[in-house]
Amino acid sequence: MKKFIHDKRVKVSDKDAARRAAMTRAARPFLASTVVITRGPKGAEEVLLGFRSRKHDFMPEVYVYPGGRVDRADSFAPYHGEIDPRTARILGAALPPARVRACVLAGIRETFEETGLIIGKTATSPRNMNHPGWDNFHAAGYLPSIDRLSVFGRATTPPYRPKRFDTWFFHTHLTDAEAQQPVSDSVELLDIQWAPLKTAHELKMHVITESMISELRKYLAASSPPASVPFSRWHRGGFKYDGFPIGK
Repeated sequence: MKKFIHDKRVKVSDKDAARRAAMTRAARPFLASTVVITRGPKGAEEVLLGFRSRKHDFMPEVYVYPGGRVDRADSFAPYHGEIDPRTARILGAALPPARVRACVLAGIRETFEETGLIIGKTATSPRNMNHPGWDNFHAAGYLPSIDRLSVFGRATTPPYRPKRFDTWFFHTHLTDAEAQQPVSDSVELLDIQWAPLKTAHELKMHVITESMISELRKYLAASSPPASVPFSRWHRGGFKYDGFPIGK
């Protein structure tokens, strides 16, 4: 699995190059969570994607999965279920338990904020979070189901970018009933759509988004979840693509 990738499609805008040149050191990556959601029968799955407008300073004008930065409130949000042991072990090799849970919860919250789709169980929240995303989620009558997400990838933004993220990629598959939930555009994502997993890479995407579609296909085809996940990161002048945790 270990190999180096340098993709010439990865470009840095003049604006980003100028911002990075003004910095004395590489930006520290923010912890982030992305959820790749599928629906439909095995072999004919569809994946949920949305288009980021040009106003965004990170990955504008491309199709992405719902997700974003982990907020402080994600560490305190009430939830249902427990993270599956494999996912907890993999993230736990990089993060303390509270951050592992916050990362999973952030993916569920961001999915709701950006698409309106709820990954949760009917229940009443025991507290007011004073956070628009979580309070709206709870007002809909749900608690987030953290047992529904399984990790299948990780990617860190390279140091030549002025804004960086350490992003964990999770997968969940909707039941037929859940798949009937309406989804809608938001301030963050436009043209929300279900795209065939087999051809989703034909949409305009950043290289890592396209790469994770390929990794998801492998993940879904495996007889059992692998002990490690693919990890894309910058190392000594190029993209290194190997497994995490290392040695698993």
